[in-house]
Formats: sequence, structure tokens, C-alpha cells
Amino acid sequence: MVWRNQLRSQGVVVARASLGACLAATIGCSVYDEGLLARNDDSVGIDVGIRPDDHAKNDGSSPFDSATTEREDARLADANATDSPSNRDAANTHDASAPDDAAGDANRSRSDAAMTGDAGGAPDVAESSFDVTFDRIDADAQTPSADGSDATLADASGTDTAVLDGASSFPDVENDGAGGFPPPTFRVVRVGDGTTPLSAESVVVLIEERAWDGDIVGRPLALPKSASGDQQPLTLSGSATSEGALSLSSDGRYLTLAGYATSPGRANIANSTGVERVIARIDAASKIDTTTVLGDVFSGGNPRSAASVDGASFWVGGSSSGVWYLPLGGSRPTQIVTTPSNVRLVALFGDQLYGCSGAFPLTGVFSIGYGKPTSGAQSVAAFDGMPRSGTSPYAFALFDRKQGPAGPDTLYLADDRSPEIDGNGGGIQKWTWNGSTWSRVATFTAVGSGTASFRGVAGFASSTGITLVGSTAETSANRLVVFVDDGSPGPVGLVVATAPSNTIFRGVALSPHF
Repeated sequence: MVWRNQLRSQGVVVARASLGACLAATIGCSVYDEGLLARNDDSVGIDVGIRPDDHAKNDGSSPFDSATTEREDARLADANATDSPSNRDAANTHDASAPDDAAGDANRSRSDAAMTGDAGGAPDVAESSFDVTFDRIDADAQTPSADGSDATLADASGTDTAVLDGASSFPDVENDGAGGFPPPTFRVVRVGDGTTPLSAESVVVLIEERAWDGDIVGRPLALPKSASGDQQPLTLSGSATSEGALSLSSDGRYLTLAGYATSPGRANIANSTGVERVIARIDAASKIDTTTVLGDVFSGGNPRSAASVDGASFWVGGSSSGVWYLPLGGSRPTQIVTTPSNVRLVALFGDQLYGCSGAFPLTGVFSIGYGKPTSGAQSVAAFDGMPRSGTSPYAFALFDRKQGPAGPDTLYLADDRSPEIDGNGGGIQKWTWNGSTWSRVATFTAVGSGTASFRGVAGFASSTGITLVGSTAETSANRLVVFVDDGSPGPVGLVVATAPSNTIFRGVALSPHF
């Protein structure tokens, strides 16, 4: 297993690390040991709407050997669900005259002409920039139930190895300087069955597991499409781009996702008032729990994200009524944030709950209360130094790079405005904390020979830098892009996958472990 980053001035090859060395440096750190991770991956079968030609390999000139078909689309109109007027992102350039996920963010005139793919079959120029090579293994030391007939167990591809620093719960695989092994895989939300065109109707949701070269591992996991006992279906709007954020629990064991407790085909689902919103909890064995419903919370609006410490309870945010807390299987949430009402993301990093909004006057990232609040009206504190309007923030990832007082000091924030020009625009923004204020130090937009903006982002830290995966902001044929931030200016992202026809990628997260 090799992690090779040729973006650095000198190539670094990370050899196998020992468990003892890791534990000696960081309590709770887990080594990605091939002996623990080994599993034959020859049985990869994709039978849920992905055609083989949607993942065609290139001619072998790419270090990743994966120049997935890159179809660009300049039509970036969002036919999304309506926010109430009070939740409008009045100053948000993404929504010049329409609210956040209002009747349709169809005013967006951005052209993606510069976001060129592999014209003529040539690989992205970035494909020669760095190399990530993994033995074709899967990180399951335990064998889940057979994939055969149970759609809820359709993916035997969970990871066994922790990706969190047990001392801080930040996504961190650092050790004593030899370099930590990266997580074997990440997960991405894929919306759509590949056959039915995406629209404002509710559509099927799948969770794909992918290696860092973009290859699919195992079978995509289909979330339930109908109720069974206490288990509810979970679908998303095919066109509401703010939905589908994916989160890894603080203990690294579960993925969490918010959606609609209804079957595919429900018209104008995000405007619905007769459909409960629901949270899915998914473990490393691909066992899905959708027993947690939200009553009338977010009725008529978008459920967007859910976060958890250990899968036993959740914080959830959406397009109206702020942030709520409830236990697994619960149906009586407790409201803990009323302002901002319009919340795009809730997330846990370290021992603190955070949120993100696209609505003035709290556009950007903010902390929620102190620690992990579960009751009472909580105050929010915007990140000092970040603009309060004029941006379009979505997912974010916080890291403690130990560059000052304990706590997060590096932030990566996805912004879906047109790619940055002259310091103003979208991409993956990098912010750093100097002890008193946050400052934007870079914005990653270079993707192959073009540029891109983003809505999803996740990553992990190691001694060689921070590796990120992001989902781009196109509303069709959007892409998964890997960046390696080793401190050099303007890293170029590598496209590792492109969403097939009639599907779209939404949130991304590191894979869970047993």
C-alpha cells in the first residue's frame, strides 16, 4: 500500500506503519494495516443504474488510470424547493433574485465553458501531478451479511480502521512523523437511478464507496424506497442542490444523512407538508437505520444535514426553523437554534457543534452554543474574519494543525459560486486561524485544465498534508475531485469520477469503520 504525493517538492513515499508506532504518538489513532484491511475486491458489481461506459477508463496514461467520462453542462439552473421569504439569501450571489432553495435558483447564468473534461480522450493535466496507489483491498475485517437479496445490506464494504484522532475527534491520521496511512475509501451520496431524469420529484438515494482513485468498491448501497415496520424510506429531491450532505460520526462508526420519509416519485417533494423528514444512520456493515423521524420539523422545506457523536442521537439542520436535536428512533426533536433559520450544514469537529448558513446576516460558518448542546436556545458565534454576506458556503471541514492554541485552526469551505476570479468567487476555500481571526489564504479551483466550484468536501490530515475530496457544483454530470494540500500554492485537483446520466453527486464523507 503506497501513498505517494508528487506535488511536494520532493516525493514522499509512506511505507507501512506499525500499530505500536501509531499508538505511541496519538492515543486512538489506527493504522491502515493491510493485514487488517485485506478483502478480495473481485466481486465488484454495479447493478443500480451505472452503465459500464459511465466509468470508462482512459488509455493508461493517468496515474489513477481513471479518466471517468467528463461531461460538462453549462446549464446550472436549480429547480429547488421554496424557502420562506424570511429565509432568503438576499445577498447571496448564487441566488440573485431567488431564495436559497426557492422555487428555483434558475437565475444562475454561470457558464462552465472553462471546466473542460478529457477532450479527445486525453487525461486531465492534473493526472500527472500526484499518484495515489492502493492495493485493491477493502477494509472489512468482518463480513457483513451477503449482498444477495437484501437491499439494505447491498454493500459489504465498510472500513475497519479509525480515521479519527481519538484525542480530539478531528479527521487525522498523523503519527510520529513517518506519515499516517490515508483512509482506504470515502463515501458519496448519489441521487437518481440513472434512468429517470432528475426533477423536483423525490428520487432514490444510493451511497457509493470509492477508493481515492475513484474506483467503486463493492455495490452502491440503496437506501430504502418504502417503509418496513419502523424503518422508513429515505429519498431526496432530484433538483434541490442544498440537500444530501453526508456526515461521519465523531466516533467514526456511522454515516448520517437527512431526507424525506417517502417513496420516489412524490412531486415537488421539498414543498411537501404531508411528508415527514427522516434521518438515516448507516454503519460500516451497510446496515441502515431509518427509524428517526422529525414530525413536522422542516415541513414545507429542505432537510439538509445530520450530525452525530456515536449514532445514538443527532443534530439536524434544514431550510427553515434552524437546528434540532433528537435521539435515535425519536420523533420529538428539541429545537436548539432558531437564528439563523436557514441552515445548510451541521457538523461536529472535536467536541464542538458547528453550522453553516447561506442566509444574511449569518452567511458562513459558526459555532453553536458550547460543546454539544442538546437543549435550550443556543447562541451562535460567527467565525471572526469571514464575510457575513455575498458568498454561498456549503460543506466544510475543520482541522487542528497545532499551529496555535488547541482547537481547529484550518478550515476548508466549499462555495458554489462561479469559480474565484481576483479573490471573489467559489471553489474550496482554505482559511487559517491566527488566534484572533480567520483569514482566507487560498481558494482551490483548478481542476484538470479548467476550474470548478464545489458543494461537498471532506478530508483527512497526515504528516504530508491534507487530502480533500470534493463534489463539484454542476447540476448534471458533476464530478468528484481530489486535492492534496501540501502547502504549495494552487494545487490542481484530479477528477476521479463523473456522475452518470440522470444522477448527481451530493455529499461526501470518509468511510465508517467497525
